[in-house]
Amino acid sequence: MLIQNIISPIISYLIGSIPFGFLITKFVKGVDIRQVGSGNLGATNVARVLGKSYGILVFILDLLKGFLTVIAFDYFFTGYGHNLSLILCGMGVICGHTFPIFLGFKGGKAAATGCGVFLWLAPLPLLISSAIWLLVVFISRYISLGSMISSIALVASLILFGKEPFGHGLPLTLFSIFISMLLIIRHKSNIKRILDGTENKIGKKVKSLDFTEN
Repeated sequence: MLIQNIISPIISYLIGSIPFGFLITKFVKGVDIRQVGSGNLGATNVARVLGKSYGILVFILDLLKGFLTVIAFDYFFTGYGHNLSLILCGMGVICGHTFPIFLGFKGGKAAATGCGVFLWLAPLPLLISSAIWLLVVFISRYISLGSMISSIALVASLILFGKEPFGHGLPLTLFSIFISMLLIIRHKSNIKRILDGTENKIGKKVKSLDFTEN
């Protein structure tokens, strides 16, 4: 119980704290991603700085960070099942990505790593929310708006299609609500830019190394 509920979530947090966006941008361009563009460590900002291929690479690595960590924990300790210990592991890796100990607790916005975690915990709700993300981004051209709305859709889908969402599956339901709230809070600067009309849209050309954008 000590290993499952305390040690494993801590290990998951440390794995989540690996800042792929920071490391790749530093290695390829020699710059601190936190000082470029939006200052975020995520795939969107990396794509803005290094190009789409590197943005996709960071997204995949951040997603796998969540997915493989949860799978490993499930395989070694619990077997297949969405119990509290597994959810604590997922929360650990997402919090590590969002508040990485290696970068002064200033990290990403939880979207890609959260996708990785729920890809294992709730694949059908994640598939539905991903489809909604595509629809919102296609219509609005805002990746950030798609991420926020799809996080809400994930909660709704889990409640509608999850197994006993307010019974045995209640911990997973509460976890999805927590992650949705965390993701929206982490996008508060994007919300302000959307309202101001200054948020970057897909297809809009931006300067690769813009140190003035907040």
